[in-house]
Amino acid sequence: MRHEKLSPGILLAYEDYHREGNQALTTHRRSLGIISPRSALKPIRTVIFIYCDEQADLSHLTQYGIKINQNRGRVRTAFVPIESLDRLSEEPAIERIKPSRKLHWRMDIAPEKVALPKFQERNSQLKGKGVVIGIIDSGIDSEHPAFEGRILRIWDQTLSGKGVTEGGYGAELTEKFLAMSLDTDGHGTHVAGIAGGSDTKFCGVAPEAELIIVKTDLQDAHIADGVRYIFRVAGEMGLPSVVNLSLGGHADGHDGSDSLSKIINAETGPGRIVCAAAGNEGNDNIHGQTVVNSGELGTMHFSAPLNQVGIVWLNGWYSRYSELEVSVRSPNGFVTPFQPIITKDNPAREYNLSDARVEIVTPGKDPMNGDYNFFVQIRGTAKGEFNQPVPGGVWQLRLRNTSSRETRVDVWTLDDANSVFVTGKSIADSVKIGSPGCADNAITVASYTSKAEYIDIDGKEQEMGLELDTISEFSSEGPLRNGAPKPDVAAPGAMIVSALSSDADLSRSMIINSKFVALAGTSMATPFVTGLVALLLQRNPKLNPETIKQLLCKNCSIPGKQKGKFDPKWGFGLINTKNI
Repeated sequence: MRHEKLSPGILLAYEDYHREGNQALTTHRRSLGIISPRSALKPIRTVIFIYCDEQADLSHLTQYGIKINQNRGRVRTAFVPIESLDRLSEEPAIERIKPSRKLHWRMDIAPEKVALPKFQERNSQLKGKGVVIGIIDSGIDSEHPAFEGRILRIWDQTLSGKGVTEGGYGAELTEKFLAMSLDTDGHGTHVAGIAGGSDTKFCGVAPEAELIIVKTDLQDAHIADGVRYIFRVAGEMGLPSVVNLSLGGHADGHDGSDSLSKIINAETGPGRIVCAAAGNEGNDNIHGQTVVNSGELGTMHFSAPLNQVGIVWLNGWYSRYSELEVSVRSPNGFVTPFQPIITKDNPAREYNLSDARVEIVTPGKDPMNGDYNFFVQIRGTAKGEFNQPVPGGVWQLRLRNTSSRETRVDVWTLDDANSVFVTGKSIADSVKIGSPGCADNAITVASYTSKAEYIDIDGKEQEMGLELDTISEFSSEGPLRNGAPKPDVAAPGAMIVSALSSDADLSRSMIINSKFVALAGTSMATPFVTGLVALLLQRNPKLNPETIKQLLCKNCSIPGKQKGKFDPKWGFGLINTKNI
């Protein structure tokens, strides 16, 4: 096993599996792309990203049960039996193996807030005709009248089938078979309606655009496959396209070096645009930051609820020019030893405390960005066939600086219940934009509150407690960990009325009528920009990501700030289409 080729997340799953068997993967399944076999005779597989030589021929790896989805490319996705990770790491052409992570989901008044009607008056022919809008999300209600006759294809990654060129899994559906794919969540239908729905009252931004839908299982490797799929199909039709990603996660370096962001950067270009959500963690203390002086000990605190969490991960990053030792203290005062950087052996170490099992991974510099990434995994003690919950209370991450310079450390909390948060003075209301919103070429969108109340289907007035006509408090803050400015722009994201999936079970208090529902989030702001990009691509199909960003940012504004100034919450400001 070439341990240095495995990133910390996949290495932890591999180590746990070999120590404890299939039972150990129960908690990992909630985050990683681990697939249980339908037959006991078949192996457990995991979805991964592999980094390799651009033209490397890896077809011989099929003899080990390794199925690679692309024949070429620097970053590819694959299905790999857990047992074959050892063999894969020994392959000379393979440089790095990273896990696929499960991401999370992130118009009656909104258009006026950004002068869209005036833009449409000046450009009355611009309705998205001849442009493909790709939606990678929870699916779509293909029989909703807002999309009638405009859904070209659905790649449902959750159905059984022979898949597509970009991946031999899921089912590709067209024409009368579109209805086989359901949107039981409702998120994707709502997003698609904002970008390209057609209705006399709640009309989307680009109501004549054609739609390609990818119903995703939320694995970021499969989302990457979906981006490639949409661009390929649109390209074969000779049409420009824009892909909407109203989802995200935090198991990365928050600097654009993650696998999905790299694929977005590689796949985008003239007539191939991606819009991504900034995230909805503006009110959540998921990020901690501290500075540890040379030769000193720094601490960060994290709070876990009692008997609610099965597994906790702490994702830490710091500069390539420093070196830290890492230790963990449980709420009951039990402490692991300080673990230094380990480069010549397996960097994962397990510590069985009296109240928890702690694993710490401290590898050498990450080859993708050159910085150090450490990973801490916390589980409760094991008793027979059952794992106890992670002990509730305040956990302490202890960091000892053994280098000659002060070191800034950034840590993000990840857990299976979304309920572990940073506490104390280490809380940082910044750097909360993860993948894919941190991709350089993605247009990353924050949410602006254009509407704070509405009348539901029962005639009741619903007030959301959001401050009107300002950036939404839930919208995630930038910049990126490397200081790069993100988000790029802000757009209306609360409360946006759009298409309701007939298969979704949503609260009546959110439903406007039998066909439309009001939702809030950067998930809603992003398709607003996606639809606008579709209009711009109709006008000029060769626009590239940088040109569109410049055009949007040039026409942005932040109340009380000079135009062109970046704000970590607003980006470069609320879009204004008046002069675009």
